[in-house]
Amino acid sequence: MARATIKTIAQKAELSVGTVSRALKDCSSVKDKTKQRVRQIAEEIDYVRNLDGLRLRTGRTYSVAVVMTTPITGSHEWEGVEYTNILNGIMGALRGTMYRAAIYPVDDFASSFQEIRNIVEQRLADGIIISGTRPDDARISYMLEKDFPFVTYGMSEHFTPYSYVDANSQEMSQKATTRLIQLGHTNIVSINPPDELMYSKQRQRGYIRALQDAGIDVQTEFIATGPLTPEFGKATVKALYNHDKNPTAYICANEASALGVLSAFYELGIKFGKDAIVNATDDINVSAYFTPPITTYFLPIEETSKALGEFIIRRIEGEPAQDLQRMVMPQLIERQDDRLKP
Repeated sequence: MARATIKTIAQKAELSVGTVSRALKDCSSVKDKTKQRVRQIAEEIDYVRNLDGLRLRTGRTYSVAVVMTTPITGSHEWEGVEYTNILNGIMGALRGTMYRAAIYPVDDFASSFQEIRNIVEQRLADGIIISGTRPDDARISYMLEKDFPFVTYGMSEHFTPYSYVDANSQEMSQKATTRLIQLGHTNIVSINPPDELMYSKQRQRGYIRALQDAGIDVQTEFIATGPLTPEFGKATVKALYNHDKNPTAYICANEASALGVLSAFYELGIKFGKDAIVNATDDINVSAYFTPPITTYFLPIEETSKALGEFIIRRIEGEPAQDLQRMVMPQLIERQDDRLKP
């Protein structure tokens, strides 16, 4: 049987060879319906693209580098959203295109920067996706300087436009705090990721703004930053136990730290709903099974991570970075009334 070619697909689809070629490249100039039709025919006739020849002609690798920090080796603590959840969305977006994800697991910021340098200098990929952004992120500055296509999971404070996908952490934190104030809470603890991360800054800004708008003094000891594990959530409650201004509410940056808060409540005899309550953000629906279930802000990981994959392909194809920016507002899920009851 003769090897299937682009011409074979074009004849069966009754399209031009150029349109089929652009559809297989996932170009934005081709309608999604046409792309789907072309891919279906390609699959039916077992079309296999000769990427080696294509790489030689275009100078592309057809690889997307995903540089992400993985859990620390030897750590048995759950940290909420796993990097694999994010990878699933990215790879789902790349499915059906010529691009494949190359995973670069790293331990910390320094090693992620080194990997990015290697990828750019050796042209190991056509674009890069990174996470764990910082306010003044040297990795972003470097890729902007090198004019290398990239998308970040999280914002920074760079003025030069760049492509990103992010949850609106500041507005979410402000709304979460304001809601609890309206329910009668004044001593509210905010549990956040490490201070150097951009979304930690955003969460703290939202929290402080809500307190100031309500005329409530900010207690700096009520702003906790650290690894978002159950251990850290538990330690935060214990550190503030018997504080002069006893906390009655905790807003955790993820469900993992919220689980630790509930564990501390149990150990210390703090009664949920009577003495204190806990809310969480970055919800992946695990907290629906906590005892008791807690109020959360649901973050659609599939939507945000899929956008990362879609944006990096469009960025590689030359779309302006300022047109590839998405801010997602998590949805409030009220599983408890969260007023303290006698």
